[in-house]
Amino acid sequence: MQLLAFSIEKRHIAIAEVVVFSLIQIVQCTTRFMQEWKYWHHRKRKSVSRCVFYSWYGLIGLVAQLRIAGSAMVLSGSKDKKVIITEAILQGIGLSPLLFEVSLVMLRSGQTGRTGPGNSRYPKSIRFLLQFFRFPVFFGIVLIVVGESAAVYACKVVGSVLLVLIFAFGCGLVGWLAVAYRAVLPREGHRCVLLVSAALPFFVVRIAYMLLAQYGPQRFDPASGDGGVMVGMGLLMEIVIMIILLSARAVAEPIRGKISSDVEQART
Repeated sequence: MQLLAFSIEKRHIAIAEVVVFSLIQIVQCTTRFMQEWKYWHHRKRKSVSRCVFYSWYGLIGLVAQLRIAGSAMVLSGSKDKKVIITEAILQGIGLSPLLFEVSLVMLRSGQTGRTGPGNSRYPKSIRFLLQFFRFPVFFGIVLIVVGESAAVYACKVVGSVLLVLIFAFGCGLVGWLAVAYRAVLPREGHRCVLLVSAALPFFVVRIAYMLLAQYGPQRFDPASGDGGVMVGMGLLMEIVIMIILLSARAVAEPIRGKISSDVEQART
């Protein structure tokens, strides 16, 4: 680890992170609570405490909390090597929850206008693929983090290849659903899928930054590299992705208006 302390530039970035991600957490927690209460797709009995739990620990909120925690470590001014390493690890694990959120939002697109568990317009095979998508993402990120922390190069390579392959598969799946289920999904559900598709190019940049941080020049290192690169290819991409995914879920599960009856509103 080349850093003995956090730089002034990184401290300024950390202040901006605390402000931006605190706002994102407030917005996502508030809207998610209202969506959970209104639609409640879980099998457990609906209650205020469960809605609060699901809204506070939503995956977008989890990323926001990780970013705030990492920024707090920077602002603490600690020179402890463990703190610096922990902050670098926190910066690297925000991608997997956002990819998980893609899976969840896509599942919600099939439940547009409906309440209760299941009740999706997608067949079981599609739902299985959307849920299965999360596991290779998780394993890929874990291999990368473990490989980086333990200096095991083979782990990093396997994790990187797995992440790229499963992301390519996810892009293909989202694109295929946008075309094949256009006539099956209601208008709002199809718009949700299109919004998720709009987030994929930003994921490409974010994944490219992660790979460059692992294998590229020093300037891409999130700990000691160029702060402008980290903001432009890392934080900004995450913020845009969060906004798009929050918008997609808001389209699939609007807070206002009545819940439609179980009548197909298919596009013709």
